[in-house]
Amino acid sequence: MQDLESIFKEAFLSYSDELFRHASMRMKDRERALELTQECFMKVWEYAQKGGEIRELRPFLYRTLRHLIIDEYRRKKPVSLEAMVEGDGDNRTVEDLLPPDESNTLAAAIERFDGKRALAALEQLPDAYREAISLRYVEGLSPKEIGDIVGETENAVSVRIHRGLKKLKDLLDEHHD
Repeated sequence: MQDLESIFKEAFLSYSDELFRHASMRMKDRERALELTQECFMKVWEYAQKGGEIRELRPFLYRTLRHLIIDEYRRKKPVSLEAMVEGDGDNRTVEDLLPPDESNTLAAAIERFDGKRALAALEQLPDAYREAISLRYVEGLSPKEIGDIVGETENAVSVRIHRGLKKLKDLLDEHHD
């Protein structure tokens, strides 16, 4: 039991930030993303305590978090267009995901603008492409690790990343013109 506890403490220290970052990119509510990240660790902990087999902890955590996010979307009530226009207090923008402005240089402003455009375009991609690109380039996972998380082959994930990047480039080119 002590060994399992130390493995989970180390996993929490190693992976909680990146799991939260992944959840916050897929959820509009930052607090709910944090709750789901914590719930993910609790569910995996309970599963491990019951003797469940976990071959690789990091992909298992991502897969669990992914299922929690999917469940969260299924539970969400549809929001009316009027409520969206009036604003329901959930006005997080792409700018909120960017690091705070530490400098006031032209280069930093251009970089922030390009990052904001890229994140806005990423939001327009279908969820499967957005998830694959986010896991690959934001979280730094390999196509094999992503395949383990989403339950697909490494080749299918690589194709999805390639197609997603093409769609993202098209969106950025379209907005640039």
